[in-house]
Amino acid sequence: MNKKISRIISIFMFIGFIVFFIFAINHPEVSFPWSNTVSYTIYGIYLLTALILFILSFKKK
Repeated sequence: MNKKISRIISIFMFIGFIVFFIFAINHPEVSFPWSNTVSYTIYGIYLLTALILFILSFKKK
């Protein structure tokens, strides 16, 4: 994957996370049908993926 594309994808992932986080804070009545452990695991994997893409976009060969 091209470094520029990787950087753009990771930036959009971070923006998407921030928008979702703001929505979730403002609407506590909305929830998922599973436990919080599953939700936190999904959030962690999502953020880890975005972080890895961002770091790899600056890594030199």
